[in-house]
Amino acid sequence: MKGLLGAFYILLIGLVSLAAIGPCQAFDLGEHLSINGFLSQGYIKSSGNNYLGDSLDGSFQLNEFALTLNSAVTDNLRLGLQLLSRDVGAEGNNDVLIDWAMADYRWHDWLGMRLGKVKLPIGLYNQGRDSDFLRPMVFLPQSIYDENKRTLVVAALGGSLYGNFSLGASGDLEYQAYYGRVDFRDDSGQARGMEQLATRIAQMKHLGAVADLEADNRYVYGGSLVYTPPFEGLRFGVSYFTGQTDFDFDVGAAQGEAQGTMKDFVVLSMEYSTQKWTMAAEYTEQTGDREVLGTDIPDGRSQGGYVQLCYHFLDQFGASLLYDVFYADKDDHDGSSFVAQRQPDFLGWRKDLGVGLHWEINSQWLIKAEYHMVDGAALQLPIFNPEGVERDWNYFVLKTSFNF
Repeated sequence: MKGLLGAFYILLIGLVSLAAIGPCQAFDLGEHLSINGFLSQGYIKSSGNNYLGDSLDGSFQLNEFALTLNSAVTDNLRLGLQLLSRDVGAEGNNDVLIDWAMADYRWHDWLGMRLGKVKLPIGLYNQGRDSDFLRPMVFLPQSIYDENKRTLVVAALGGSLYGNFSLGASGDLEYQAYYGRVDFRDDSGQARGMEQLATRIAQMKHLGAVADLEADNRYVYGGSLVYTPPFEGLRFGVSYFTGQTDFDFDVGAAQGEAQGTMKDFVVLSMEYSTQKWTMAAEYTEQTGDREVLGTDIPDGRSQGGYVQLCYHFLDQFGASLLYDVFYADKDDHDGSSFVAQRQPDFLGWRKDLGVGLHWEINSQWLIKAEYHMVDGAALQLPIFNPEGVERDWNYFVLKTSFNF
């Protein structure tokens, strides 16, 4: 893995060097190198519960800035990277990080390889989740694209194989497969969720306070298939993800540890688009298993999915309607297992009805506004509400983005 990290920095230096070449050199920058990016600023206000930060009082901690460099070295080889700075509540704090960076070599339509920090194909939209122009609403549906899991699922330091097979009159089949490791930030939703869980277990065992939590991802791997039938605007997909992360922390005067394994994360996807309409639906089931301070905490098998309709009234103006639902345990929709643990039953589900508007002022500038009514507090909502959560709540988001 250290070798991959070294290659990573060589890639970064190479791209920066290309950018520094003057127009009098042999390279035509307009053909061999493209530099672009985006910046966005949002505002989020909620009632009942904080969401992704201190949103009850309204928060402007919802911004992103990215700089992307792409270079076509040869007809088969491309180099690219994206530097990203983001602040989403308690996560990010506008630190500048390498969001993804890779060397992409394609031998044939049916075989290519990417090495570096590669984006992960989970569902239909994970690889484009950082661009507001590629999605109709501010956030992707949380049952599949949970913001608290972004660090875990957005990209991995490793490699992937990909390609496209023509099935003739039957359509096309695209595949991707990957293996790597994830660099966990201590302020990520996954890390903070584990710290909260470890604190609860430590209190039950009278072990003392939990501090100095560090995450070490062992591996992630998975893949995806996307089938495009000979019917314009229609595509189907299936994707798979698994991984394991170890957590070390201090508890009282001793060392504590935890292990978290996502045994499988399966997503089934469908999208149909016309000139005016886009309809997307995805379904997921996930199985996790965690061990914290010697206590086995099986997560069971969760279940979730959404249906989203988008309609363009004009070329630049559209509206969206979303229904998104998630159950922490597919066999316990009423949350009875949480009641048995003396917790609210509504920690077992999250049902989100959202409406939104988006206005593409021009090819570079976009404004979105949306409102969500939510029933339930699943998907780690207690992270942002340590004093307790409410069942019925809502949130409003306004965001503007600029591409350059």
